[in-house]
Amino acid sequence: MNPSLRAVGLSKWFDTGKGKRFDAVKDLSFDLMPGESVAFLGPNGAGKSTTIKILCGILSPSIGNAEVSGFAAGSLEANKLLGLVFGTRSQLYMHMTVHQCLDMIGEIYFLSGSQKRARISELAMLFDIEDLLKKRVRTLSLGQRMRCEVVAALLHRPKILLADEPTIGLDIIAKNRLRELILRWQREEKSTLLLTSHDLSDVEVLCSRCILIDHGMKRFDGPLSALKGDLSDLRRIHITVAEQTILPLRSEEKILPAESEAFIHRYEVRTRELPMAEALARLSRHYGDRLQDIQINEVSLEEVLARRYQEGRA
Repeated sequence: MNPSLRAVGLSKWFDTGKGKRFDAVKDLSFDLMPGESVAFLGPNGAGKSTTIKILCGILSPSIGNAEVSGFAAGSLEANKLLGLVFGTRSQLYMHMTVHQCLDMIGEIYFLSGSQKRARISELAMLFDIEDLLKKRVRTLSLGQRMRCEVVAALLHRPKILLADEPTIGLDIIAKNRLRELILRWQREEKSTLLLTSHDLSDVEVLCSRCILIDHGMKRFDGPLSALKGDLSDLRRIHITVAEQTILPLRSEEKILPAESEAFIHRYEVRTRELPMAEALARLSRHYGDRLQDIQINEVSLEEVLARRYQEGRA
């Protein structure tokens, strides 16, 4: 089985003048198999956009190869298999209705009349844009427009969706709705998703694997759950107490106190060293009936990435 996307020794540099060059991507290799959902992450300037442009055929690599389901990136065969969604760039025409835009995009991909009508109807129902088809694009809210952008990208039944910041600028309700719809589409059509996003809640909802790059080089490639490394068992416990005068627990081994406020005491626990049930039992004994609430949090993905970037630059 061919990978949906493949990069082999991919490098791209740009001449900056005076005999110097800027290396945007350096010896990058990865495979995405059919049906995978992969987050492609990195700080600004890491090489994400350059890599995406190479996979789309917009840029040619300086050295190395990129393939889409076995076809050379940028070839007609490869481009037919790709769907593109850019949160900062629209493929819809603002003065046209949504249906006119989708009809034109269907023509570009040589969909027959009946195929085109059926596909527009199918996706309009799936992404809940049936009542938007007769509206001009310029009249849509950002959340409505992004659902229409995704429909436009999926109209020709691509096997791979490249989504670059698809929820940028959306409010939390619109983000959740779009994520839910993308998940449903992927389940139904069993397609491959490569997602770049600075909103890490997108990543946690949509992806099971992560490729992390920095300074154009791959720093991590594996399950999203493994990205946390030695932080994976760290839990932060927030205790809310009834009285400001109650002192936090100070003497218990393996329950490490963090900073506290008047009514909130914070602790850190390594679950490999102390099971959470035991930690909670000890804290409950200490606070007794003065304990009002307990919250348990894992280390955030934002914190993990910040640490990874810092390690990569050390």
